[in-house]
Amino acid sequence: MEHKSYFSYPITQPFPFRWFTPIAIIGGIVFIALFTLMNFASSSYELIVQNSLDPNATVARRGFLHRYPSFLTTKVQPKCQPATLPVNSDFFTNNTALTYTLSSVWERGEEGQRVISPALTYQRNILHDCSVHSVEIDFDSLGRAGKQIGFCEWGAVIRSYISCKIDTPAGEVFFNMTQTYDYVPETVSFDSLGKFLGTGFLSRNKTTQASLWWGESLISTFWGEVTLMLQDQRGAIKDDDDKIELNKGTVSFMINDTIPNIDDPGFFSLDYRFYGSRIDEVACCPGLPTPLTAKALDKSDTYPNIWLKADALAKGAYSTILADLGQKTAPKSNILTDTKLLTRYTENFATARMANLKSGPANDSYSALKETTGDLGITPSVIATTYICQVPRLKPAGNLIVAIIVADLVLLQAVWQLYKLVAEFYLSR
Repeated sequence: MEHKSYFSYPITQPFPFRWFTPIAIIGGIVFIALFTLMNFASSSYELIVQNSLDPNATVARRGFLHRYPSFLTTKVQPKCQPATLPVNSDFFTNNTALTYTLSSVWERGEEGQRVISPALTYQRNILHDCSVHSVEIDFDSLGRAGKQIGFCEWGAVIRSYISCKIDTPAGEVFFNMTQTYDYVPETVSFDSLGKFLGTGFLSRNKTTQASLWWGESLISTFWGEVTLMLQDQRGAIKDDDDKIELNKGTVSFMINDTIPNIDDPGFFSLDYRFYGSRIDEVACCPGLPTPLTAKALDKSDTYPNIWLKADALAKGAYSTILADLGQKTAPKSNILTDTKLLTRYTENFATARMANLKSGPANDSYSALKETTGDLGITPSVIATTYICQVPRLKPAGNLIVAIIVADLVLLQAVWQLYKLVAEFYLSR
């Protein structure tokens, strides 16, 4: 008895069309090439996580992906997530000069009210409309570490208050920040006595970043001079003087919005307090017409007479901050973009007096060194931070070949079945 299997097979016969075989062969070759290219474009890359300092450049580096239709490569296009800078975090710009502390972030609500945010969501946006609202200098002598006093009896901490904004797809975002500078901080090494310390600035380049190079020179030189002036004035007090022996003090320089010229004596209005060894020993309130200016205090020889040099220090900090933040079109003038102003503010650099420290990086005036540095100028700035990106990477060759072959076979099988259905349709007519 003949055995009958549970499985069966169809009876086939050749198609009676002359065109069937040539079209099948030629079409097969064409479809193999087409499917291979299509599968290579859609399956050859995989996304990997990568850290990037420039998300725009990372997204622009797409390799061969831009040569393929976008609908095939949508899932493997490079993309970067915005960075998040929490309030109270520190950051610096792409100029790698000063360091800033983020103090508040807000947006404008639908009714114009402030909407406070706990962090700044940032994706390499250009910093706009930055302004320095005030510069404070805190002076101290006895409260400093021993090694700091070894450099200079008095120290100074410069704290500047700044606001900026960025433009985002959702609208304008505003934020406040502070910048703190101390040329002889508590972390300084005592073996740097008498040397250029370079503290407060992450890097410097007198050729490509000449303005910032001179800005650092302004701040460090005036810092050294004004602290020595306080030391000299305290040492000059005689027993019969009615002047108190100072130990601490603060001077606040507030921007005068109506005066755009930084060389104007009224560019800053001042307020100050200096204290002796007792809480009731206070030097302040000279009885001069307000607003107080450094020129008026110097003219009246108000104790301690450090006003012009402290004013120059505040203006150096003001100019350097705006240069670091890329504010080329700021409404007020800037020492670091005006050769005449920079020449005047640095004319005494070669003879500057300070204690057991050396300022820098410039050790002479702008007129003496301008041929050795680059041109003054300011370029737009962005915050330097790390972005988490997904970038395409070509799969290993073995995995890629197997994936393409399997995908080609599946698609060829579908085309073959469709081709046979068309031929069988003609046979049935």
